[in-house]
Amino acid sequence: MRRTRAVLFGSILLLALLAVPAGIAAPKKEVKIAIGPPAVVGYLPVYVAQGLRYFQELARRTGIQVRFLDFRGGTEAATALITGDVDFATVTLTHVVKAQEKGKDLKFLLTFFNAQAMAMIVQPDVRVETPTQLQGMRIGVTSLGSATHMQARHILRYFKANPDAAQYIAVGGPSTALAAWKRRAVDAMVYLDPLVTTLVSEGSARLFYDVRTVEGTVRLYGAPYISSGLLTRADVIVREPRLVQEIVNVFVRTLRWLRAQRLRPEVIAGVLPKELGWTPEVIRANLSGLSADGRVLPEAVETVVRSLVDDGLLSRDFKPSFERLVDQRFVQQAILSVQQ
Repeated sequence: MRRTRAVLFGSILLLALLAVPAGIAAPKKEVKIAIGPPAVVGYLPVYVAQGLRYFQELARRTGIQVRFLDFRGGTEAATALITGDVDFATVTLTHVVKAQEKGKDLKFLLTFFNAQAMAMIVQPDVRVETPTQLQGMRIGVTSLGSATHMQARHILRYFKANPDAAQYIAVGGPSTALAAWKRRAVDAMVYLDPLVTTLVSEGSARLFYDVRTVEGTVRLYGAPYISSGLLTRADVIVREPRLVQEIVNVFVRTLRWLRAQRLRPEVIAGVLPKELGWTPEVIRANLSGLSADGRVLPEAVETVVRSLVDDGLLSRDFKPSFERLVDQRFVQQAILSVQQ
């Protein structure tokens, strides 16, 4: 029955899209999407879509003009979505779960990665061999309450360390995180690429635990884990389902293109905005966990919720259903109708 409703929804939506008369320019509409933090590989599909000019094509065809707004971390980006300052956010499922616990109706729409697109690094001269030895030390994260903060806590907990015994330092986006690392404001850091690969390759950091691969993620969580994707508010879905579908379509198309190029990271690097400066090595390190089509895996959602409960970041009494957290109708329709 659920699949029948999804197909019916998709058919009605597709007919609505086709009903726009040819030759009539669509009215312009600005759509704001929050990113936090910007310029990290966890949001690779965003920058690939920009490089392939998919958003420009969307604007010409529909009048929808997408503007990305950078925030210090995922927590700030999710807050901007909750308050209505933006229409969508490309952050993590954890923010949907936490918002739902507080009565804020955010919905996860599609997945970018099924592995945590981040890793833990330590200063090269810090004498630790296991995360249990990080207790009492300073661990850098993008922002407090962010996915990197939760990941740092989970790594400590997995290795039987007390996650509350470490000091977590908000280091912000890549430029401020790099500055904090260079001035040794932190002893370790959980962060995303390209910063992780850059620091490790130049000998300025030691790779301590890699969660960028499916293997590393499954070892830590016992299953795939949704690290990043697209989310919005429930009222946006009700008010503008056509808009939601168009944005989801762009990302499903982008993920399919990335899937086709997964053995050629140099091709992926070549379409990215030049100011990013991401090398094929940076991209190759993160392709293992990339979603093939944006589909949200129920087992990955369960893993996220369970890990939040286990880490003491979510009440054990809060047991949200998959349907409460995820609206998968749009990605299902995109998978059926979008061509690469």
